[in-house]
Amino acid sequence: MSARVRIRHGKPRTPPPPAPASLIAAARLPQPTTTRLVQLVVVAAAGAAFAAWWWLVKERDHWPGTQLDCLPGPVPAGRDPMDTVTGFTRCVDGVRLDQALVVLCGPLALLLLALVTGALVRAGALSRRRTRPAGPEMAARLAAVVPEGAAGPPRLLIRRGRGLGLGARADGTVRRPRVIAGAGAHLQPERDIGALFRHEVAHITARDVGRVRIAIAAWWILLAGVTVPLALELAPRPGNIGGAISLRLAVILGVFGLTLCGVLRIREHDADVRAAADPRDGGDMAAYIARDRSPTPRRRITRLLGLATHPTRADRLSALDRPARLWGLSVPESLATGIAAGLVFTDAALLITALTPDSIATGYRITGALTGWAVAGVVTVALWRAAAVRHPDAYGLRPARRGAALGAGVLAGSQLSARAAGDWTDAFGTADGLAADFSLANATAGRAAALTLALIVGGALFTTWAAALARAAGAAPDGPRSGPACAAAVALSGAVLAMPLGTWFLLAALAAVEADSVPYWGAMDSRAWVIGATLTLFGALAPFALTALRRTRPRLRLVPAVAVALFALPTAAAWIPLTASADSSPRRVLFPATVATPKPHKLLTTSPSPPSSPPSPPSPPSGDEPVIDIDDLPVLPPPEAEGREPVRDPFIACLALNAGRSALWADPAGREETAELLAGVDDTVLRAVSAVLRRSHPEPVHSDVPQAAILRCDLLRRYAR
Repeated sequence: MSARVRIRHGKPRTPPPPAPASLIAAARLPQPTTTRLVQLVVVAAAGAAFAAWWWLVKERDHWPGTQLDCLPGPVPAGRDPMDTVTGFTRCVDGVRLDQALVVLCGPLALLLLALVTGALVRAGALSRRRTRPAGPEMAARLAAVVPEGAAGPPRLLIRRGRGLGLGARADGTVRRPRVIAGAGAHLQPERDIGALFRHEVAHITARDVGRVRIAIAAWWILLAGVTVPLALELAPRPGNIGGAISLRLAVILGVFGLTLCGVLRIREHDADVRAAADPRDGGDMAAYIARDRSPTPRRRITRLLGLATHPTRADRLSALDRPARLWGLSVPESLATGIAAGLVFTDAALLITALTPDSIATGYRITGALTGWAVAGVVTVALWRAAAVRHPDAYGLRPARRGAALGAGVLAGSQLSARAAGDWTDAFGTADGLAADFSLANATAGRAAALTLALIVGGALFTTWAAALARAAGAAPDGPRSGPACAAAVALSGAVLAMPLGTWFLLAALAAVEADSVPYWGAMDSRAWVIGATLTLFGALAPFALTALRRTRPRLRLVPAVAVALFALPTAAAWIPLTASADSSPRRVLFPATVATPKPHKLLTTSPSPPSSPPSPPSPPSGDEPVIDIDDLPVLPPPEAEGREPVRDPFIACLALNAGRSALWADPAGREETAELLAGVDDTVLRAVSAVLRRSHPEPVHSDVPQAAILRCDLLRRYAR
C-alpha cells in the first residue's frame, strides 16, 4: 500500500536553517549596499534635473524668444501650406528637445561635482599633514588578514593627532587602497587588531569606499548647492508655489539623507559578515563587536529616527548570528524605493517625450521601462536574495505588503515631485515648454481614488509576481548561474513594469491636466500599447512556465490571477471610474503640446442682437451683466453679427479649438468647421492649418496639422504672442 505525498510550495512550516556567513559573503548576487545605492542615484537625479530646469531653462530669458522665433513670417504666394505647418512643428519640437538636453546636464553636473568633491576629500584625508606611514609591525598585521587571491595588502597609514584613536577606516581608491588607523590601534589585543583590520579590508574588497564617498558628497551638494539656494530664491515669490517647491525639495533631500544613512548602516553589516566568513576569523569578529561600548542616548534617538550612520552593537551581533536576515526586503525600503521612482518619473518623462514628440504615450512607456528597471534593481534583487536564503519576506503575504508600500511610495513620490507643486503657467506667466502641473489634486475624487487603488494593488501584484519568479527559478546565492539568472529577472521585471507603470503615469498626468474630460482610451488605443500589454502578460506568466519546466506542481490559481491582474490593471484604472471620452489623443491635452482646459473663469457676455438688426458696438462690462461658465460656451464662437467677418483674434480661435476638442479634427464636418474658423484668423500658422484642412477635405490630415495648432495655441497661452 503506497501513500500519496502532497508537495507543498508555500512557506515552510519550520524555519529554514540559518545560512552561514561564508555562503552570504561568497554569494554571486548583488549585496544590499549595492542595491541601496540605486535608490540614491534615482533620488539625486530627480533633484538635480529639477534644479537644472529651474536655473538653465525657466530662469533664462532666451527660451521664450527661441520658441517664438519658430513662428513663420509672411508666407510667399504659392508656397505649400503644409511646409509652413511642418516647419513650425519641427522647430518648436527641436527647441524643447534642446531644453530637455540642457536639463539632462543637471544630473551629469551633480555626478561630476560629487566625483571632484570626493577626490578632494580623499586627497585631504590621505595628506601627509594628517597621516603618517605605519611601522612594519602594524603593516605586517594588516597583510596577515588580506584574503587569499587579493592583489596585495592595502597601505596602512596612522592618523596624526593628539588623541589615541583605537579605530580604523578604509580609504583610497580601488587601485590604491588605504587603511587609516588611529594612533592607539596597536595598543589593543592581537585578536582585536586582526578583527578591526579584517573588517576594513572587507570594505575594500566590497569596493564600497568610493561609492559611499561620492554619495555623501552628492548629499552635501544637494543641500548647499540646490535646496538652500532655491529656497532663498523662492521665498519672495508671490503665491503658494514657492513654498510648495521648497517643501518638495526638502523632502527630496530628506529621502536622500535617510537612504544614505541606511546605506552606511548596511555596508557595516556587509563588512562584518565578510570579515566573519574568513576561515582565519575563528569568532574574533563577534568577540570584538561584543566588547564595543553601549549606545549613548543620542545614538539611540538617531537610531529610532533612522538617522544613525552606524549600527549598534546589538544590531551587529544579531546580523552576525543570522546573516540571512540582511537579505530581506523591509517595508521602509520598499516605500523609499517607490518614492524615489515617483520623484524621478515625471522629470524623466518630460525629457524622453521631447525625443518622441509625435507620441507622448511612447515616451511614457520608455520612461516606464527605465524606471521599472531601477525599481527592479532594488525590489526584484532583494526578493531574489530573500528566496535564495529562504527568507520569510519571499513567502506568504509579505511580498504583497512590501508591494503595497512600493505602490504607496510611487504615489507619494509622484505628488511630492516639484512638477506637482502647482500650475506653473498660471504662477509664472512665461513658464517654458517643460512646465506643467501634474498634481492629482486637480483630478476628481473618483479618478484620484481609482488611480491610487490601482497603483497600490499593482505594486502588491508586482512584488508577489517577483517573489514567485524567484522561487520558481530556484534562486540560489551561489553557483555559476546565480548572478546571470538574477540579472535576467531584473531585465524581465523592467519589461513587465514598462507598460503598466508608463500607462499609470500617463493616465495620472491626463487626469491632472484635464479634470473634466480625459482621453483615457487614447493612452492605450495603439498598436504599441497592445504589444506592451502582451509583453506584460507573457512576463507575468513566467513563474508558471518556470514551475512547469521544473516539473513541479504549479500553483494554478495564483500565477494566472497575477497575470490577468497585471494585464487588466491599466484598463480598469481607465474605465471603471470614467465614462468614455471623445478625445483620443493624449497630446491634445498633455505636455509638451498642451492646451489645458482653463479653470472655470467667468466671461462677461452681452445678449447677441437678432440677425435682422444692425450690429451695435459692445457695451463696457459691468457688475450687473450676466456671467456664464466657460464650459457653457458653444463649440465655435458665432459671428459678432450678420454680415460681419468671424472673430479674427487667435486667442478666441484657440479657445474654440480647446472647447471643441478632437471632434474638430476627427470627422469631416468638424474639420470643415475648423477650416472655416481658422481661415480668417490673424495668424500665419493657424491660417496654414486652415488651408491644409480645406485641401485635404474630407480625407484625414497628417498628425502635424492638429499638432501645429496645439503648439501655436500653447505659445499664445504661455507668452501671449
